[in-house]
Amino acid sequence: MKIIFCALILLFSVSQIQSAKILGVFPYPSKSHSILGQSLFVELAKRGHSVTYLSPFPFKKQPHENYRDVAITSKDLFDAFNEEIDGSFDATDVNPFIMLKYWIENVARMQESVLTDPAVQKLLKSDEKFDLCIIEFLMNESVLGFGAQFGCKIIGMSTLGQVKYINDMIHAPMPLSTVCHPFLSFTDRMSFSERMENVITTVFEDIMFYLYHYPLQGQIYDKYFKTDKPTFRHMLRHSVSLVLLNTHYSLNYPQAYLPNMIEIGGFHVKNSTNPLPQDIKEFIESAEHGVVYFSLGGNLRPSKMSPEKKKHIIATLTKLNQKVIWKWDEELVVDESRIMVRKWLPQDDILAHPNVKLFVTHGGLLSATESIMRGKPIVGIPIFGDQMMNMARAELLGWGVQVLFTNLTETSFTWALNEVLTNNKYQINVDKIKNRLLDQPQTPMEKAMFWIEYVIRHDGAHFMQSSAQHLSFIEYNNLDIYGVVK
Repeated sequence: MKIIFCALILLFSVSQIQSAKILGVFPYPSKSHSILGQSLFVELAKRGHSVTYLSPFPFKKQPHENYRDVAITSKDLFDAFNEEIDGSFDATDVNPFIMLKYWIENVARMQESVLTDPAVQKLLKSDEKFDLCIIEFLMNESVLGFGAQFGCKIIGMSTLGQVKYINDMIHAPMPLSTVCHPFLSFTDRMSFSERMENVITTVFEDIMFYLYHYPLQGQIYDKYFKTDKPTFRHMLRHSVSLVLLNTHYSLNYPQAYLPNMIEIGGFHVKNSTNPLPQDIKEFIESAEHGVVYFSLGGNLRPSKMSPEKKKHIIATLTKLNQKVIWKWDEELVVDESRIMVRKWLPQDDILAHPNVKLFVTHGGLLSATESIMRGKPIVGIPIFGDQMMNMARAELLGWGVQVLFTNLTETSFTWALNEVLTNNKYQINVDKIKNRLLDQPQTPMEKAMFWIEYVIRHDGAHFMQSSAQHLSFIEYNNLDIYGVVK
């Protein structure tokens, strides 16, 4: 009995040592992005950590006793976000350099809205202590200030996978000959002209970031966080211990990663699904030729597209032999026996049903990952951001086709749907990729938990950082050596 008692005491002591106070900063007002963070933090809470999750999307009911929401309620945050998203349908042919300037300014506006929010201000003025801060980075580097404010280690989270501004934080190599800019529609096998465009786009972005974006973010950092803190430049170059990437090489391309870059793509997809609502279940199972699931994601409001595009889509869907489940943000007059329209749908649970044959998507990374995990080929209608690149990758790997929004007509959309529905190669390829993704020694969530706790156990695990973080631009690129040699 004495031995058992001692063992229990030891077990309790170990669990206490490993438990940590963790702050999550996921301020981007996108429901899909917040779902990623929520999945991560609920699991951390279940593992005994005390977690505080800052986002615009709190749970309606506390998911675990160790989980606390800090809800961002700023109206201006959502206004800025909706202005950006609603303009996406009209911005598909806008000069990307003009769009970058707009995004830089709009992100700065959103960060000001986040940091002036009453709940955020209350947290910043509190005397709370945290061991670790996990931050979603999406051109919002000013929130590195949370790490400085609370004196804690920082882990970054990239919902877009590998992007240049994330790599720059940890000084990871990113050869532009093989790594496409996320807003271009190229693969890892670029022609000369594509490499040229990729280099020009990336260099221009670098210039804009260093001359305009980082100074703006630095001003926000200095304004809202305590005065006795490291400089913004120091935080940008040295503070991030590790980055979690929402991708996997089976979904993406092989990349040159540092040891503190961890791929966890698919971690938010559950092993089991929830029962479908009865009306959706009956609709799917009554479809003799199967079902096409159509959703342009949780951010886009498809009602903002032109009446002409809407007309082309409806005309195409009406002709299908398959039934259609369609996520749309307004009421639509359609044949309800053939087309089910809802403002919200349990996407992952629908995709998991065997009678769903095809997923029509905007090509966002979360949707692309879910389609792979559930073994569904896709037709993509990319609108903005990394969606064009994601769909180019789907075409290269043979599990989907894309229809550019500017080229969306009844003819082009009908061809794409029929191509994927009638050509079995897309189903064969998506099954192959699914098997590769699932063939791992750990589940993506287990992998994420291991590395988060690894950083906690090893006091930030700074030994994983590249020495390049301590070199200047001239030293890193050996420009001084070239100058002497010449």
